[in-house]
Amino acid sequence: MTPTDQSAIMEVAALASGRRSLLKTGMAAGLVTVVSFFNRSTSAAPVQKTGKAGDIDLMNVALALEHQAIAAYDLGATSGLLKGDALALAVHFQNQHKAHRDLLNDTIKKFGGVANQPLAKYEFADAAKIKTAEDVLVFALGLEAGATSAYLSTLTKFATKELIPVVGGIACDEAQHAAALRMALKQQPAPDAIVK
Repeated sequence: MTPTDQSAIMEVAALASGRRSLLKTGMAAGLVTVVSFFNRSTSAAPVQKTGKAGDIDLMNVALALEHQAIAAYDLGATSGLLKGDALALAVHFQNQHKAHRDLLNDTIKKFGGVANQPLAKYEFADAAKIKTAEDVLVFALGLEAGATSAYLSTLTKFATKELIPVVGGIACDEAQHAAALRMALKQQPAPDAIVK
């Protein structure tokens, strides 16, 4: 992960963590995980790339989010806490994150880039605090809301405009995941008129 990747995700996380809706729904733990994941990679000053190279970096940030989401849903699905519809939902979302990963991998390669590989192991800072199915869903909601914000924040940064529908489509799916998780938690599925 490049310094640009870390800078972009930290900016998104700062925006997202400041929103009252995140605090109200208890999703701070998920956002902290997103931030800590990207914080580990480097502490060097960001170098801004433009054009195709910058687009590849942005797609690799998105790919890193997908690798993390796949690992997080694996953690939730294998925890033994999710049953029935909640487990089916988690597995379905994980499969969609695998489809996002594959699309991003293919797109990065099409642009002549090298796709980030998943980490050997993912550390989720608040995983030890997850004791119930509701805890798993709240944690997943934080990751999905953070991913939605991350994808939306990158849309205007792409030099290659044909990438906007690719990333925008993934952002829409992440927002659908967040809405479905809110419904499973008996929360308002669309709390904001505008997703940021």
